[in-house]
Amino acid sequence: MAFTTAPLRALGIVLVTTRALAATPPAAPTPRALVFAQNPVRTPVPSEQELPLPPSGRRLAHPWIEALSCVVPEAHPLPPEDSRFPPERVCSLQSTARPDARGLFATPPRQDVEGSSPDAFAEASLFFHAAATLNYFRSLGWERPWPDEKPPLRLVADVRMPSRDGKVLLPWGDALFVPAAEGDARAHDTIWFGRGPGVNLAYDGDTIAHEVTHALLEPFLPRSAWRLDTFGADGSPGAIDEGLADYFAAAISGDPFLGEYAVRAAEPWRSRNIHTLARCPEALVGQRHTDALLLSSALWALREPASPSQRGALDRAVLTTLQTFQPASELSLERFLEALVTRLTREAPELARSAQETFSRRGLLPACPRVLELEPGQSLGGSAGAFVAPGGRSLRMKGLAPGLLQFHARVPPGTTAVSLRFRSGAPRPPPGQELTPFHPVVLARRHRPLQWRHDGPQSHSDADITTVPLPGVSRSARIETEGASDVFLQLANAGELDGWYDHLSLEFESGPPAPAAPPEPAPRLPSSFWGWMGGAGAGLGAWLWRRRRRSPSA
Repeated sequence: MAFTTAPLRALGIVLVTTRALAATPPAAPTPRALVFAQNPVRTPVPSEQELPLPPSGRRLAHPWIEALSCVVPEAHPLPPEDSRFPPERVCSLQSTARPDARGLFATPPRQDVEGSSPDAFAEASLFFHAAATLNYFRSLGWERPWPDEKPPLRLVADVRMPSRDGKVLLPWGDALFVPAAEGDARAHDTIWFGRGPGVNLAYDGDTIAHEVTHALLEPFLPRSAWRLDTFGADGSPGAIDEGLADYFAAAISGDPFLGEYAVRAAEPWRSRNIHTLARCPEALVGQRHTDALLLSSALWALREPASPSQRGALDRAVLTTLQTFQPASELSLERFLEALVTRLTREAPELARSAQETFSRRGLLPACPRVLELEPGQSLGGSAGAFVAPGGRSLRMKGLAPGLLQFHARVPPGTTAVSLRFRSGAPRPPPGQELTPFHPVVLARRHRPLQWRHDGPQSHSDADITTVPLPGVSRSARIETEGASDVFLQLANAGELDGWYDHLSLEFESGPPAPAAPPEPAPRLPSSFWGWMGGAGAGLGAWLWRRRRRSPSA
């Protein structure tokens, strides 16, 4: 071409083509959403945020996650009480959020939290915070959270629960991760986000990060929140599950105070500050969210003064340490923390010594003995108001269920008997289930702690004395000391359902025993401690237990 046009160029003639050049298509707008950057308390003004993962098409969906609303048709009849779970029986799952021409999911937060219309803002909030959580774990080296063939994690907003009579929908101020049914590769893991009076949990970044962490870590955790050892029942698996969910949620937000928005519609335990000193066994009560502070606060104490690079190394070590365990493993706090210290010694030696000192100072290493001192004149209760007495259903066993803690009493010289007094109660049994209620049994051993031997579905203790207190609000059990200088006591449970006890105190006798007090009416369960068991939550807990129940050898 240069040969043929050169003479023309010399004459000042320039050839112009009329062929239109292909225009470069305009760039697609960056997907963004109007959300609370953290939660409505910490960041009360919604702001436009770039979505950490690109949604597919015009829905808030990605191969890993999808955000939906629980929409209840006006003419939809509510199911009867015995079939009201899972929640999808009450509502249809719909995707209602749509972007505008700028690629912005711009629906503002709903002012009427009690309204029944779909909440597109809640869907955008779920997708944004869940995607941010996944990206955080990807930064730790976990590139793909789930296998390619696994369906996306469903995040469902606006969940309410039917009343016990099945006539009305009630506020549900809770969030819950429910894994898919085993053996069904097409089923979705689902996180349900409820809304209570004045609170929509789908707006809360802390809650979303906490629940998504549950979904991510579920393959590595035991299927039961409890394990059995020589001291009795150990709630380490449940405490590790909740503790890591709290720790990573705080690491993502950079704030150790979790749940300041969610707590406005629920029980006080939903608000947790992991910047605290929790020691074992003093902080143990048997409630997994409370016991979780032992782990989350210890990890936060190690992380807070560290440099940014050390924080990343710690978070990676925590994650990869858990990934070395399998669901069938005997996972306990001491085993997990020992493995973490070993990994830090290899990968971040500058943190290993501090980790060993921190965990030891908090009573977690070399092991937490789970024995509390019970002094004369003392009234002992749990750090959350009561101690949990797990039943046979929670421990997946038959017969007498061991207790979590033992109580050591020094016996004054000349004492002939010790009376243990305490208050106890139990939740209402789940509807439609024939389960034996909480039935406390006091075990005692002189001179040394009780030891348990576990034989298949049954357990046996070496207690010197076994006594059943009379029923009532205040109970008492008398143990003859026979010259012993020390007595170790434990409250076991002969029922299938969990119970609670508190206000433990001792009375020492040096003469004939006093007559037993008449029985009192059974107390109601403190709602502040067992809020997750009340109302619609009780039915949901029962449904989840039935869905996840496995054999003891699983």
